[in-house]
Amino acid sequence: MTFIQYHNQPILRDPIALVAFAGWNDAAEAATTAIKFLIERWKPIKIAEIDSEDFFVFTETRPTVKFVDGIQRTITWPTNQFFAYIATESNRDVILFTGSEPQLKWKTFSNSFLEVCKRFNVSEAVFLGALLADVPHSIEVPISGTSSNDEVMERLREMDVHSSRYEGPTGMIGVLQDAFRRIQIPSATLWAAAPHYLAATPNIKVTSSLLTYVNTYLSFGLDLSDIHSDAIHFEEQITTLVERDPEASAYVRKLVEQLAQDAEDDEDDEDEKSSLDATITTGPLPSADTLIRDVEELLRQERKNGSSQDDGEENE
Repeated sequence: MTFIQYHNQPILRDPIALVAFAGWNDAAEAATTAIKFLIERWKPIKIAEIDSEDFFVFTETRPTVKFVDGIQRTITWPTNQFFAYIATESNRDVILFTGSEPQLKWKTFSNSFLEVCKRFNVSEAVFLGALLADVPHSIEVPISGTSSNDEVMERLREMDVHSSRYEGPTGMIGVLQDAFRRIQIPSATLWAAAPHYLAATPNIKVTSSLLTYVNTYLSFGLDLSDIHSDAIHFEEQITTLVERDPEASAYVRKLVEQLAQDAEDDEDDEDEKSSLDATITTGPLPSADTLIRDVEELLRQERKNGSSQDDGEENE
């Protein structure tokens, strides 16, 4: 039984697969937002999708309903879609994958995923993930990387990407990376650390950092100035909100001090786990609920203002 529906089937040149899943591997929606950014930038064509019926518990990952033309409602089901970008400026094309982490039949899902990649002769895969950590929003986003391929790890080290030594529960990204290892296709995972006290908001700064590393690692030559500006603006907004709350401000300062201490300890003992591995936690933040609500309201207002401005421009 096939779970795959194919659409366009272009002949791709030595394609790279760039993959992100919504859900457990996608703190602050940072990884999937990176893929959405590239889809918006490149306007790729849809080449395949994995049917959702056998892989999701729809009471956990629910379909959504929306109005069309103000009257008719349509149902949007969870999707797992592959898009192809013909990179005329490069000698390699790109397959972009975006979807939601399934709840059921992970081995069957992995086999379906690999079937699509084999059909289009994928020669390398890069998985994007984001995790929650005790890191402040004001520092450069910590990035770690994993791969079972020595050459890939060397490429990551050349970019100053810290190797992750995490052991524990894994998600679909970990399962797929192991599947690629078994069929001897090189792969890497780039993990970005998102501040746990901003978990409820799309974190554009973390997305910007992931895109920067992907841009360097795969030599895309993308102009990321717009999203970098958005990231700076986002950080400034969060800083303003934190400074309004003495407890939150003190907590962020404590995180900065702890990271500085961790860096000193790492220098003293190179065999210790990376500071990123050591800081993954869900520790409490004073006034966290209030801070998150403030951030969410601020971002909702930003989106509302942006939509209003776009509507105004269209009506001119």
